[in-house]
Amino acid sequence: MTATPGHTTPGRAGLARWLLHHTRDLLKPLGLAIVLRVIGQLVGVALLVIAVDGVVRALTTGNTDVLWPTVTTLVVLALVKAVLRYLEQYSGHYVAFAALASLRRLFFARLAPQAPAATDGASSGDLSTRATRDIDRVEVFFAHTVPPAVSAVVVPIVALVWTAIAVDPTLALVMLPVPVLVVAVIPFLSGGLTWKATRERGAASGRIAGHVSDSIAGVREILGFDHRDARLAELDALGRSSARAARRVSGVAGLRGALVQAVQFGGIVALLVMGSERAATGAIDATDIAVAIAVLIGIAGPTRAVDGFVADLDASFASAARLFEVLEREPVVAETSAPTDSHAARTSSSTTDVVRFDGVSFSYPGSASAAVAGVDWSVPRGAHVAVVGVSGSGKSTLTSLLTRTWDPTDGSLRLEGADVRTLPLGELRDRVAIVNQRPFVFGRSLRDNVLLGAPDASDEQLAAALHTAALDEFVSSLPDGLDTPLRERGARLSGGQLQRLALARAVVTDPDVLVLDESTGALDPATEATVRERLAAWAAGRRTIIEVTHRVDQVLGADEVLVLDRGRVVERGVPRTLADADGPFASLLARV
Repeated sequence: MTATPGHTTPGRAGLARWLLHHTRDLLKPLGLAIVLRVIGQLVGVALLVIAVDGVVRALTTGNTDVLWPTVTTLVVLALVKAVLRYLEQYSGHYVAFAALASLRRLFFARLAPQAPAATDGASSGDLSTRATRDIDRVEVFFAHTVPPAVSAVVVPIVALVWTAIAVDPTLALVMLPVPVLVVAVIPFLSGGLTWKATRERGAASGRIAGHVSDSIAGVREILGFDHRDARLAELDALGRSSARAARRVSGVAGLRGALVQAVQFGGIVALLVMGSERAATGAIDATDIAVAIAVLIGIAGPTRAVDGFVADLDASFASAARLFEVLEREPVVAETSAPTDSHAARTSSSTTDVVRFDGVSFSYPGSASAAVAGVDWSVPRGAHVAVVGVSGSGKSTLTSLLTRTWDPTDGSLRLEGADVRTLPLGELRDRVAIVNQRPFVFGRSLRDNVLLGAPDASDEQLAAALHTAALDEFVSSLPDGLDTPLRERGARLSGGQLQRLALARAVVTDPDVLVLDESTGALDPATEATVRERLAAWAAGRRTIIEVTHRVDQVLGADEVLVLDRGRVVERGVPRTLADADGPFASLLARV
């Protein structure tokens, strides 16, 4: 998955701005965390300087009485630093976890308009990794990067300026290269080496998650076809790819850490050498040298924090890049900005056609051939119509255009006279319900699964939907009835029970149009006959049913049938009339 054209994934600086933009409501508490950290770090430097100054003066003068004011000051400053540390950690992590919650909401808000069209070709494991682990890794940026990065710059500047004024400007100049190298030069040089490898590691982790997710979902097929060793070999190859990238990152991180320590210890040696020369000329004394070393040691913590977070920061930015690819992807269908009055649209329409296709054509992205081509078709209100054809003829594609899973490449599609592109997606999908061949069941109660699209439905409406789907007797046979917990993906339900659950889920929403996409294939003949009879009573001329199927013998009672071949309408009419003719429908029927 990559960002759409016009939304090229930015570099680290761009990603930092992007993260701050989407969490701008948290900038005030983030600023507070930064201020608290800077003050706390400066207090830490002051603790060292005051302690060293007091001890050296006591030793050089032989007067230990000067230590008591020093000790008192140190105790007070230590308490102040502790309070500042607590407040900084609290505010910093408040920002971090609030930012994660905000990004997670944003992730699903941006993903929803892209689904299912833009998510059908994506690995569910990879998307899950982006929504969970990648968002969690961004926490490093807010809690462990921004405040430390600012303090790594501000604290050395303040400390060196104070050293130049209060101690010796020459010693301050000797100290200057240390924070510059540790904070800027070394991370900059190493960042270019680790950024690509870190992104490769993140992508490899996503592929591993997708592979594991597929293996768990398809464990029966893997075992049934003795494909276990091959799957393990594939997983091992993915693991080696991730490990190679991780080794490159770790190797650079180790080298960077060694350079940081070498620079910091080298700075102390340089201070001792220069300080000794300056002391020999009488420009400074031993106390000045000791204080300067204390300052350098004091700023080592804030500056070394850059080395501490830079490796994790690369991982954080790599995760942010993966989030960017999803969040900034343009939706396949655009939400209308003009809301409509649903009730008025239903009651004021003068057309007798609830659905109308006018010259509708559609091609999938990257496909050279049209999945649907030049379809003109109208569906009367209250009718039961069928769309038939061989596999790959465009049946499901045609109905997916009705709920705007995709938008037509050419032509228009109208619902009760209104172009579906002018209707809010929520309203459109409330008025048109689709029952798919492979419905998804959540790991919640049976009641929750049926009421997915109508959580406020009454008990009477729920009971009526269960009856229409011929699921009421099955529910009554369960000890816990509707409160029976279902396993994820409905693992303990039969195919027929799953399809009837999906049908009840659609019926309870009381749609204007019900689309049945191969939704009765797992039912036994007797149950299917019952379901069809009850659906006819439920529709009763008030609701429209569009049935997509390759089982043409099951739609002989429909009001009209549309026969598709390679995306084009090759025949339409009353099913029983077409069955007696020598045409495409009769040919399909003869194959049954």
